[in-house]
Amino acid sequence: MRALTEQAVIKATTGAVWTVLADFGRVDRWAPNMKSCQLIGEKETGIGTRRRMRHAWGFQFEEVVTGWAEGAGISFNVLRAPFPMIRVNESWAIRQNGCGTRVVTRVEYDMNLGLLGRLLDWQLVRFIVRREMKAGLRGLSRLLEEQSAD
Repeated sequence: MRALTEQAVIKATTGAVWTVLADFGRVDRWAPNMKSCQLIGEKETGIGTRRRMRHAWGFQFEEVVTGWAEGAGISFNVLRAPFPMIRVNESWAIRQNGCGTRVVTRVEYDMNLGLLGRLLDWQLVRFIVRREMKAGLRGLSRLLEEQSAD
C-alpha cells in the first residue's frame, strides 16, 4: 500500500477539533471538495458508522468507520474507491500542541492496473490525494477559526 501523511497545527482546542471530526455525517461543512454528505443507517458515531459523499468532480463514494478513539482520532475505509484506486484507508488523529491542536491525516491505498497503475500513481494520483488532504486540513482549520470568532 502507498501511504501519504499531512499535518497541521490548528488554533483550536482538541475538544473543538474532535467535535467537528466526530460529526462524521457533516464532513461537507469543512472539506471544500465534498459537495454533499449524509449518514447511512441509524448509527451516528463509533465503529461501523457509514456515510455517503459526493465529490465536486461528480463521483460518489461511501466510507465506514473502522477505528474510533474518543477525543483522539478516527479511521475509516473508503468503499467503492474512485478508479483506479483500491483499498483506501484514511485516518485523522489529534493531540494537544501548545496553544493549538496537531491534526495528522494519513491515507493508505493501492492501485489497479499493474504497471500502468503505478505510473498513474507516480504521475497523478499522489498529487491529487495530497492536494485533497491539504485542502481538508485547511477547511477544518477555517471552520474552527470561524467558530471561535463567533
